[in-house]
Amino acid sequence: MAYIERFKVKGNYYYKLVHAVRKGKSITHKIKYLGKILPPKERLKKIEAEFLSELKGKKYRYLSSDDVEKIETKKNKYSDETKKLSSIEREKKLEEFIIRFTYDSSRLSGVKITLRQTSLILREGVMPEGFKNLRTVKKIENHEKGIIAITKYRGKLDIRFIKKLHKILMAGVEDSIAGKLRSELQRDVKLAGTPYVPPKWEDLDKEILNFFKWYFAENRKLHALELASLIHLKMISLQPFVDGNSRLSRLLMNWVLWKKGYPPIDIPIEDIEKYYSALDKYQIEKNEKPFVCYIKEKYFKGIK
Repeated sequence: MAYIERFKVKGNYYYKLVHAVRKGKSITHKIKYLGKILPPKERLKKIEAEFLSELKGKKYRYLSSDDVEKIETKKNKYSDETKKLSSIEREKKLEEFIIRFTYDSSRLSGVKITLRQTSLILREGVMPEGFKNLRTVKKIENHEKGIIAITKYRGKLDIRFIKKLHKILMAGVEDSIAGKLRSELQRDVKLAGTPYVPPKWEDLDKEILNFFKWYFAENRKLHALELASLIHLKMISLQPFVDGNSRLSRLLMNWVLWKKGYPPIDIPIEDIEKYYSALDKYQIEKNEKPFVCYIKEKYFKGIK
């Protein structure tokens, strides 16, 4: 049986669920943070049931119980340390992640820019010396807007949210395709460096419908890290838009993690071969596990 505990951090009160677990002669306490306000009674019962189910060794699709324990430990540590920061420190930490994530995600998408140039554009708001590609500057600025958007969005995952996020990414870069599915534009895409062929535009609406059927059936069964990984994997494989799909899929992955209180994940440009190799395992061999394991590795190497 879990119990509710109230605690204080920097003058603010928070609530958490605590469950004592005996291991041999010692007792450890498992914790789930609830925030500043207690959820309604019925919602609290559901949260407690899910919490206890996880502790009993709920079997996830691709994660072991040891994986889950380590993932939750990192999540709790991240939450505790974030609460200790001042609002200015939190903003600075988010800014640092945004710059690195924008740089890496842009490079993975083929955008030619350096980390320093990314920092100058986003942190200083200035055009790097000798840099004349205004379209690239707009891509970088839009990506930052996309990250801010996922931290503020409290709704559900649906096609309207996905199209809105894509429109943010492509606004002023390629307005003719911004927020418009390939099925609307009647256009196919080809991917360089892989034999994988994304769905044709005639089949795209059906494939997107199948994606949402999968999501609604599985999103409460999967661990948050599995869910985030698979949304990323399936969305980038669908290639629903003419351009911007990889940046979009990485934003959606981090939206899931952010919404559920987990630290966001960055995929460094130095990892490009491992990243695409893990993608190939699904796109060519239909094997999801290598990609989930790859994202799990990035999670543990991410924000401390």
